Amino acid sequence: MRPRTFVTLLAATACVSAALTGCGSSSSGGGATTTLTVAEWTNPGAIEFTQDLNAKFEKAHPGVKVKLQQAPNNNGAWQQLWNSLLQSKSVDVLALSAPTQAGFAPSYTSLKPAGAAALIDAGQMTDLSAQPFMKNYDATAQAAAVGRNGKVYGVMAAQYAAAGSIWYKKDLLDKYHMGVPTTFQEFLDDCETLKKAGKTPIFVAAKDNMQGGVWQGSVNQTLMQGRPASDSVKVSSERADAFWKGTQSWTDQVYKDAAGRYEKVMKYIEPNAAGVAQLTAPGVWAAKSDDYPFLLDGSWDGALIQKANPTLNLGFFTMPGTDTPAANRLMLKPDLTWMVPTTAKHKDLAMEWLTMFSDPENYKEWLTKTGSISTQPALKNTGLPWMDWQNAHMDDAFQQLSNPWVPAGAPVDAGGPDFSKMTPIGGDSADTILSRSASAYRKSVGN
Repeated sequence: MRPRTFVTLLAATACVSAALTGCGSSSSGGGATTTLTVAEWTNPGAIEFTQDLNAKFEKAHPGVKVKLQQAPNNNGAWQQLWNSLLQSKSVDVLALSAPTQAGFAPSYTSLKPAGAAALIDAGQMTDLSAQPFMKNYDATAQAAAVGRNGKVYGVMAAQYAAAGSIWYKKDLLDKYHMGVPTTFQEFLDDCETLKKAGKTPIFVAAKDNMQGGVWQGSVNQTLMQGRPASDSVKVSSERADAFWKGTQSWTDQVYKDAAGRYEKVMKYIEPNAAGVAQLTAPGVWAAKSDDYPFLLDGSWDGALIQKANPTLNLGFFTMPGTDTPAANRLMLKPDLTWMVPTTAKHKDLAMEWLTMFSDPENYKEWLTKTGSISTQPALKNTGLPWMDWQNAHMDDAFQQLSNPWVPAGAPVDAGGPDFSKMTPIGGDSADTILSRSASAYRKSVGN
């Protein structure tokens, strides 16, 4: 889920300064109050749900106050907050992005984990695998998202469609007698028809490189073509191993083909896309109901789009990245994962909070508020109108492939194309960008 509004970090600082007197409790009136601290990044739907759940938790636990800490996930604000909370040992339930198995490179690479993966390896997160509430979730998906050495260190509560994801205005497509395209060429044909009708087909926050989803989605669908969804972790691992050993490269044909498709799609974007930020793009797109039929953005922004224009007849699909309909599948990206630090002052209460969160009735409300794809097998996705295409394509959906392992401190190019420098946003050709990425990768791994 993505951030939307800024909040102060003063609460974290206050907690640090209060550490000597015990940030977890306070006195009011004549009774002691226990403070359970929950922290997550700012996202309207998720924050609204968490606030409601906290109120419900407080009602069920007299004498307990749940304190919500939040910060936006851009400009380093969220990372600064969660680092501060961990260092001051003043957080009980912490939301982090799922590290996935890509966060744990094999020993022969000598790469050290980062982010949530590093916290797990350092013994800073609590194993939740034996907790009763974990039975509500798909064990395989949880292990892939946040498992390590047979243990599970969090609750992967949210997953979204990301790479190549497209929002669309159903009324505009109906006006021009269009359905959801099933092949890449159909999508291009639709864009051309819309352009000739005087519309700007695609709105995208190119300032934040959201256009990269076109390339990434096409690559994912091509590499997973003919493979069962259960192979996604294996395909990612095999690719990473091949990159590391030099038998695959960013200049391989599959990446060149995807770059060619990217260039064709980019002919139809908003001319000023380079100045559009992801923070504002969904709202701007939603407000203009008579133009911009398509928006390149992840499925996490449904609540924001609907809030910006409640009357919008909204639709969603994953861009077909190939001309083989069966290969053009929905891709799922693990996202918000609740973890309990080993330093949590109120670990028992943290487990009770997660138990309440995981209750099917509460989790169903989470799905409605966030637009998340369910990670509980017993609960299907919510019946939000825009989820019709997504719900119909869940059977063959697969986990989005992770990128090859890249050493810490490697240039951005090593991890794949830098779309801010590729035409038409930048001035470099696709071949130049891919060659630069291939060279940067090889230098980063030392051969």
